[in-house]
Amino acid sequence: MKSFFSLLLVSSLVCLQAAKLVEPKSYNLQKDQMVKILFKSEGQEHLLTFRWTLYTDKALVVHESYDRFVGQHILYTGFGSQSFRKRLLNSKNSELDVPYALVVFKKFDEGAHTAQMDFFLIDREKRVVVDYLTEK
Repeated sequence: MKSFFSLLLVSSLVCLQAAKLVEPKSYNLQKDQMVKILFKSEGQEHLLTFRWTLYTDKALVVHESYDRFVGQHILYTGFGSQSFRKRLLNSKNSELDVPYALVVFKKFDEGAHTAQMDFFLIDREKRVVVDYLTEK
């Protein structure tokens, strides 16, 4: 079973590299510390926010909002669901050209009570400009 997850992780990383990662960013967040990222494209602006509220049993509860549509995710490190993906725009020609944001839960620091989360923008056609409203 571990080999399956290892294979899945490696294939995901290869796909991310092939998708031309743009703007990787890492955050060490305390509980309820909000990350705000503004996306600009085609004369429109879209706001993505996310924060974590609970860490228990190696699971992190993350709340996110994209253009005021809210969601909640339970993320784990090392296996299973460790990220969430947010589609930023509609496709122009095919599903391969859709830009999206990927937020990955990397680790939790028990001593500092912080969660390390990485943000990636996958945008093959460079349709989106990113403005980070929250610093690292």
